[in-house]
Amino acid sequence: MNSRNTARILILWLSCMLATAGRADFPPLALKAVSLQQIVSPTDIANAGDGSGRLFVSDQAGIVYIIRDGMVLPQPFLDVRAKLVPKAPTTYPFPLSSSYEERGLLGIAFHPNFSQRDGLGQPLPGFGKFYLFYSAPSPNATGGSSPVNCRSTISEFSISATDPNAADVSSERVVLAYDKPQSNHNGGQLRFGPDGLLYISVGDGGGQHDNQNGHTGGSGTSSPGPSGVLGNAQDKTVLLGKILRIDPLGNNGPGGQYGIPPANPFVGTGGGVREEIFAFGVRNPWRFSFDDGPGGSGRIFEADVGQDKVEEVNIITAGGNYGWRVMEGTLTHDGTAPNSGLPLISPIAQYAHVGVTVGAPALPQIGASIIGGFVYRGTAIPALQGKYVFGDYSQSIATANGTLLGIEETSPGSGVWNFSSLVIAGGNPLTTRVYAFGRDEAGELYVATKITRGPFELDSNGKPTGGIYKLVQAQVSTATLTPAHDNSIYSDFSNNSNALGDLYSGNNANGAPRRALLSFDVSTGLPGGAQVTSAFMMLNLKNAASNPGHPNATMSLYRLNTSWGEGTSLAGGGGGSGTAATTGDATWSARFYDATTPTNWTAAGGVFNGAASATTTVGTTLGSYSWSSQQMAADVQGWFATPANNFGWILVGDESTSSTARVFNSREGSASVQPKLVISYNPVAPALNRRETWLRQYYPTPGTYVDDSADLDGDGITNLFEYAFAFSPLSANSSGAGMQAAVAAAGNTTTFTINFRRDPRATDLTYQMQTSDDLVLWSTITQSAAGAPPSGTGFVSESDAPGEAPVKNVAVSETLSGNTRRFARLRLIHVTQ
Repeated sequence: MNSRNTARILILWLSCMLATAGRADFPPLALKAVSLQQIVSPTDIANAGDGSGRLFVSDQAGIVYIIRDGMVLPQPFLDVRAKLVPKAPTTYPFPLSSSYEERGLLGIAFHPNFSQRDGLGQPLPGFGKFYLFYSAPSPNATGGSSPVNCRSTISEFSISATDPNAADVSSERVVLAYDKPQSNHNGGQLRFGPDGLLYISVGDGGGQHDNQNGHTGGSGTSSPGPSGVLGNAQDKTVLLGKILRIDPLGNNGPGGQYGIPPANPFVGTGGGVREEIFAFGVRNPWRFSFDDGPGGSGRIFEADVGQDKVEEVNIITAGGNYGWRVMEGTLTHDGTAPNSGLPLISPIAQYAHVGVTVGAPALPQIGASIIGGFVYRGTAIPALQGKYVFGDYSQSIATANGTLLGIEETSPGSGVWNFSSLVIAGGNPLTTRVYAFGRDEAGELYVATKITRGPFELDSNGKPTGGIYKLVQAQVSTATLTPAHDNSIYSDFSNNSNALGDLYSGNNANGAPRRALLSFDVSTGLPGGAQVTSAFMMLNLKNAASNPGHPNATMSLYRLNTSWGEGTSLAGGGGGSGTAATTGDATWSARFYDATTPTNWTAAGGVFNGAASATTTVGTTLGSYSWSSQQMAADVQGWFATPANNFGWILVGDESTSSTARVFNSREGSASVQPKLVISYNPVAPALNRRETWLRQYYPTPGTYVDDSADLDGDGITNLFEYAFAFSPLSANSSGAGMQAAVAAAGNTTTFTINFRRDPRATDLTYQMQTSDDLVLWSTITQSAAGAPPSGTGFVSESDAPGEAPVKNVAVSETLSGNTRRFARLRLIHVTQ
């Protein structure tokens, strides 16, 4: 057996694992909106590694935006729209499409020395440099048997000499550029590796199957094209279908604009082989990343977009051949196609397109186009540490319901990976497309999304539909529900009921079964989009029948499959046999009793699922008993998703044994003994901090830029102080509303009193009340940091602002001797959270 066949066997076994593995090892997560309705089509998110905390977002249409302190700066970092393939109207033969497009501004990366200087303070090579990947018009654009659609361009730019939030568009230096035959399959990722070199992902040139015009050995413009051809991805004399590695500051490459690292795997091969190639045999590598955070392995994770059937995740190694166009994932795509090197390396994870059944056992059907992400190496979500988070664009190209996914290695170096569809607060799949992932300086992850399809498309209100979200850990919450309906039914009195009385289950002394029915309104008891993690029901045992020697009873909950009624029957203290049903009651024979035209069960005693949802043993000791299982959680989740199917559970005792009857309090009992369903779930969205809450109150669109030093309402109070005082920045307040001062003289002393407002929820602020007699030297006499109570030599008291708790009024005073002038100021220190 050769090594290629061995690889196939291993991956087929692994695919079985991927199809069946659970998702318990990934923590519940949530998406926290950072920017909405401000960026049209976000294709990449990067950080500069300069300690600024900024995120740089590339918009497909040609603009790079900065997100700082959770806000999109109003001035773009860089605008290269004029350099891109133009949109119509244009004389260029292949303009950007407004409906669906894979060209445009696709990637951004900052040199590792972007902010680095040597010991003498001199800039290191690469200082202030960053790189873009974009689709430019080609002077060779033409159709025919050697088509050129556009020119993929990797360019270097420099930061502005005067503004750190702006780049110098005139500083562009084209590092590497190459023509490609079709508009799709561009790749477009740029990332610097731990070795300080620039890695570039390049698609196979576009079209389909890597065998049309412009693809090595291919011909024609229609699909599927000829079999048995090499294709671009396997042809090492072209750059297409590859992962490249270059030194952007070197000069030994073709044209002298970049260097070829001497350790590249094909250096010196000859025969026209491109020495820039690091790995090959990829179709459309839409995002790769390095596991280079603290504790990382340094491996390269690449997501390769499939043709018709399979999406895959690869670990890229030097000189590796990842199989396209011979293979699609582990499936044979064209078994007659030659390849430029064995063995073909199999993916570490794969899944099928929705509606495509492939693999043995069948691969999970998830989406249409894989989106590469990152191995998490941040600190905010410890349970996510070391796991690879990625996604899928959408369940189909035409829809907006992308999926967030994850894989993790069972143990370091094992080569065995478990696959998960992540638990996301609000639901997964999402209600938007997934475009890209990003990472900040702290290693926390971000997701770029978009609702509409085209690079210029807006919503019906003319707003952009791109979104930037931060991935955060969801906090599990609980909801405790009492029944919306409950009832008891009796086999030996088939038209009796006990709708408003106690609940009975089990056999009486004569062996006649009683059963209890309960339903809970989970649709109003849980917030929209909740993801149920557990559920358990508690019943209070009121009586174990008259004989204390009755045996323990096994009692099971079964999911009811049809609706039933709770009328007005009330058996009172003698409810062991129920009482005559009233209209609308559930009885043993009827779902809805009526003296003349009852609606009967299709099977007397209730119609329910044959498998128990949960089982417990009920003894004779009075008090609380509980039922819990993952199936109960699944029942609740199903009812939450489809309320019309929520018919509740039926409680069935051990009906093979006499004298097992049990009596439980119903929903008509006191609050302490009523039946209760306790549901644990992941909330829809994470809690906002005070700063975010204040901003959303007045600027509802996440990411809206609010300048702390601006005074939008013209009241003389800047936005930062409006926030500190818990004021509106849009409605004028009197200039002294937030701080007042008074002077009282007595003999040779003067008391200087200052009052100011403080919001203890603003834990990102430090309030410092300072005084001075010369406006040069200032002394802090009272301070409150991170929401803590004030302290200091001048602190007098603090009380609730009338009608505005928890906002506080702080009183500060200073006693002065003689005729001394005094100035006071409130200083705010804002620390971003």
